[in-house]
Amino acid sequence: MAMWIPYVITKKNMRPQFASDVQYENWIAGQLRAKKIMKVRKGLYVRLNVTGEPMATKFEIASKIADDAFLCYHSALEFYGVANQVFHTVTVGSESRFNPFTFLDVDYIRKQPKNYFGIADVMQGALRVTTIERTIIDCIDDIDAGGGIDELLGALNQIHILDEQKLLGALDAYNCILLYQKAGYILQHYQNQFGLTDAFFGECKRHLTKQVKYFLKDEYGEVEYNSEWQLMAPKNLFSHMNGGY
Repeated sequence: MAMWIPYVITKKNMRPQFASDVQYENWIAGQLRAKKIMKVRKGLYVRLNVTGEPMATKFEIASKIADDAFLCYHSALEFYGVANQVFHTVTVGSESRFNPFTFLDVDYIRKQPKNYFGIADVMQGALRVTTIERTIIDCIDDIDAGGGIDELLGALNQIHILDEQKLLGALDAYNCILLYQKAGYILQHYQNQFGLTDAFFGECKRHLTKQVKYFLKDEYGEVEYNSEWQLMAPKNLFSHMNGGY
């Protein structure tokens, strides 16, 4: 029976095919010598094609760094094809700690997950990534991790529909008043585009208090008060974007 060799090799997914650890380690050493695999970091390897190029994407590699690893923030936007820029950094959500490392000019960094809502196995389990709805809420919560406000708005302009129940699920998992404010403020400008109902925004407003918060600080010169969402927000935030609202 032919041996099954995944594109990204870890001891967990490959060791069961060997009788012992020694046999597995000897196989790894032989594959490295034959230049059939390349070491990514300790315990993590990638298969190479006949031209010596990795057979796995940076997203697949990131998902195998730890058992609980998943793509998030701007890396998830890139995976879904809605990012305007391609970064040489992959953001990996994981409780398992690992030191940042570089492989083939791509930096892999860890970000502590704030919750585990909305993480999907895709490509027949080849990788894990936050759902598009969870990704949007994550990037609204931490705009810098999403690539900045222009990158976030650019991504939103490319998305056609969002599931409002999944958005609310992500917001509920965070349970943060300011995030309800920020999400409602931004997504209201895309209500028709995403097919969001008034009930969605009503639920966001239900969590508001009388406390006024800042949406962004030091990002734009002028800010104005938005009474509907009780936010101090950049003036003309959306109109400055090409194709904005």
